Amino acid sequence: MGLSFLPQQPMILSIWRSPHGALLGTALALVAAFPATAATFSITDITGTWTGIDGNPWYSSGMGTLNIRWGAAATTSGPSGFNFTAASDVTIGSGDQFILGELTHLNFPIWSGTGADGADLALAMTIDGIVQTFNYSFTIDETPNNVALANCPIFQISTVPCDDKIDFTSPFSLATFTKGNANYTLELLGFSRTVDAFNPVTSFITEEYKASSGFLVGRLVVDPQTVAIADPEPQPNPEPQPVPEPTSLVAMLLTGLGGKGLKRHQAARRSSKAA
Repeated sequence: MGLSFLPQQPMILSIWRSPHGALLGTALALVAAFPATAATFSITDITGTWTGIDGNPWYSSGMGTLNIRWGAAATTSGPSGFNFTAASDVTIGSGDQFILGELTHLNFPIWSGTGADGADLALAMTIDGIVQTFNYSFTIDETPNNVALANCPIFQISTVPCDDKIDFTSPFSLATFTKGNANYTLELLGFSRTVDAFNPVTSFITEEYKASSGFLVGRLVVDPQTVAIADPEPQPNPEPQPVPEPTSLVAMLLTGLGGKGLKRHQAARRSSKAA
């Protein structure tokens, strides 16, 4: 039976109304200020290296290579593991889906206590002439093989106890790079049955005693955590206030003196009336 894909889970959208409406509106305005034209990237020299494993270190091998193994083999088929085969060079736009490589899962019986719960993959590639590396973790749902089919996990598909399931823990890497006035990162979208990268799913299932493959799909997107905002446009200098001409100064002085004289004259008249 080989590779089986889980149906994509529905995406649930919710609307959050910020109590700080003005700040939210400002943030949206800043995002809208970015040009709509998609950036273009030249991607070459893709490689995939397994850098770590979450399991018994005595029964794992292949760290630092394209192929990793774990578990003490219970049959002549060998241990379980992952193989990664990198894809060819490609030129894409931001947000375009593309194939990073082919991930093969070897699901062979291994002895209890020698399995693995996860493995770490470093995806390196040259983007516009600069090497970038993105790190991801895959989870491995190792299942028992000596149980009745009815006792297999809910994701069981085949008629052979029990299928194993592969997921990745987060679609985003912590690594980013800058192009133009935005920071970009590599987003993993999932696994595709075909090399056209259509309809990727986030999990796939492999039947026991089988080796199965899926194409790893990703895209370069503006990093959701950090956006490099361009420097604000310089504001024009305020209009200079007019400097009074000398004649105006004389008029102001005379007006001031006249006002004081008028006050003295009025005070004198009030005094004479009182007398």
